[in-house]
Amino acid sequence: MNLFELMDSKVSSFSKNDRAIYEGIRKFPDRFAYDSITELSDHAGFTKSALTRFAQKLGFAGFVEFQYQFQQDIRTYQDAEKKESHADIYARVLKQTAETVSEETVGNLVERMEKAEHVYILGSNLSRLPAEELLIATHFNSRISAQKPAPDLMPHRFSRNDMIIIYSALSGVSHQDMLRSIRKNEDGRPYLVLITTNGKHSLRHNFDEVIVLPTASLTDSTGKTILSDTFAFLMFNDIVTSYMGKE
Repeated sequence: MNLFELMDSKVSSFSKNDRAIYEGIRKFPDRFAYDSITELSDHAGFTKSALTRFAQKLGFAGFVEFQYQFQQDIRTYQDAEKKESHADIYARVLKQTAETVSEETVGNLVERMEKAEHVYILGSNLSRLPAEELLIATHFNSRISAQKPAPDLMPHRFSRNDMIIIYSALSGVSHQDMLRSIRKNEDGRPYLVLITTNGKHSLRHNFDEVIVLPTASLTDSTGKTILSDTFAFLMFNDIVTSYMGKE
């Protein structure tokens, strides 16, 4: 039994935090197999103790032992004769994105952006590039007033006529404080849109609209397919830009 089969057999007993770690492992296997527990804690938003408890629930002495077994499973998979290339994976993700996103979804998004008083476009880490690209695209539409402020320069107050679009591939921990403050906003709550490749995103319940895009996982390849999420985001931006160009 490989590590994924082991996790799948125990998923019904996972806590909310365990399930978030499980989803992260399925989406970013290389990161969880090879990054140190400190790096994972810093970048993925999980505490060291939570990662250690997760490994122990699977029967390992600690997270290092968990990673050792995971690395063995990855090497075994890489030795298999049949393996989809990165180029094939990325091409498939792009095609699936184009087929998944409906014109109605894009049209409604663009219409809301045009009607909003201010549009704030956010993304961090791997999601930063797609956020910046969408911002550039909006500069060619005079009806959209958009900006991508740094996290520490976000407005302290929003109005119900504002709109916030967040790109987030994994957990969105960098946006938690902002979403918490929005719930306390006395001037009205802006319209919140989450664009993600994680259908079970831990922050999805905070948003008015969630657009889920395709992604790749370890079942496709054990190489570094982490950028497949960025490819999906960029393809989505291309669809949005094309729609704005037809107006």
